[in-house]
Amino acid sequence: MAENTVATKDRELRKAQESTHEPERYVAPAVDIYETDEGLHLVADMPGLDQSDINVSVEQDVLTIKGTNRWKTEGEGMLIQEFEPLGYYRQFTLGSKIDQNAIKASYRHGVLELELPFAAEAKPRQIEVKVA
Repeated sequence: MAENTVATKDRELRKAQESTHEPERYVAPAVDIYETDEGLHLVADMPGLDQSDINVSVEQDVLTIKGTNRWKTEGEGMLIQEFEPLGYYRQFTLGSKIDQNAIKASYRHGVLELELPFAAEAKPRQIEVKVA
């Protein structure tokens, strides 16, 4: 009877451990950000995703980039599993300098590119000087 109790406790412990593991793990993608006269250009390295796996959002001046890797590593015929499919997650604070309604995103060959245009108020402007 003692062995049965130990086996039951072991199964319960494993179930509890499995339920506490997050189903997806994330890494921060490598990012380059360039400033132009029109705004910022962000390039993020996020290989292994489909366009539908990428979510770009802005909430309360925080830009969030999230990519969920749906690569299947389990299944029939799996002998060795060394590849761990990780998702991507990164956040940036934008501030009032960026026109948040005009942000554009594209994804090609594993690279996510975002155009973050400056708000009209933030762009430098030339003031005409009149002769009085």
